[in-house]
Amino acid sequence: MRLRIPIGGSTAFVTNHTHSYLAPALEEFYNNGPHPSNAAFEIGNSDLDRERSNGIDLSLCYSIGRVGAEANFFYYHIDNFIFFAPTEEVEDGLPVVNATQGASRFVGTEARFDVRLTRNLWLLSSLDYVNAESKDSKTPLPWIPPLRGRVGFEAFYKGFRFNPEVIMARNQDRIVPLESRTAGYATVNLTASYTIAQQHTAQTISVNAFNLNDKLYFNHLSFIKGFMPEIGRGVRNAECEPERAIKSGGASP
Repeated sequence: MRLRIPIGGSTAFVTNHTHSYLAPALEEFYNNGPHPSNAAFEIGNSDLDRERSNGIDLSLCYSIGRVGAEANFFYYHIDNFIFFAPTEEVEDGLPVVNATQGASRFVGTEARFDVRLTRNLWLLSSLDYVNAESKDSKTPLPWIPPLRGRVGFEAFYKGFRFNPEVIMARNQDRIVPLESRTAGYATVNLTASYTIAQQHTAQTISVNAFNLNDKLYFNHLSFIKGFMPEIGRGVRNAECEPERAIKSGGASP
């Protein structure tokens, strides 16, 4: 159920309520062995019940001329939330994790703020945070992302587009007893593209450079973060993407 309430000409308040069910995955039911890609010995649980969630999202949106902003708040109550909980046991040289479930709650926020500095230059920023815990034990849930932020620019010049940005993450120390803390980090990325526009087609050539500061960092959501950091400085292969112009009557011949 969604409700949108205009507040002035450029501001709106939006609320959304969701109710959903999710059946357990097969691996959550039946796994009983090593999972090398997750560096864990996973033990499923055939007694798992389906998840049932109720959530509410509240948003405040503002957009006028040179400024666009949005602030979101969400709260989700999930009965029988399923997750793999770490244990102190070791099998085949891998830590044992058990599929378990329980009542949980997720509270968080997302925010975005964009400003057009000049005709061809935008300042872009965003922030997100989630706090999740078991409602039974009042302890944090495992594998929850830390506070993260993004600041960058988007510049246009004729057919060129440049998008440098800095992605930052705070250290994550809201963890379950057998989960390891993850340090914060900041990485610098750059996306650049050039579009060749013709009457009926557009050809876009793009390149993505990531972790330009060559930061050694770890992803808290990675099961293999204990021995495998995220990728260092690199450049992805350029892509050539032909696009066909779309007119009101359909695609142009």
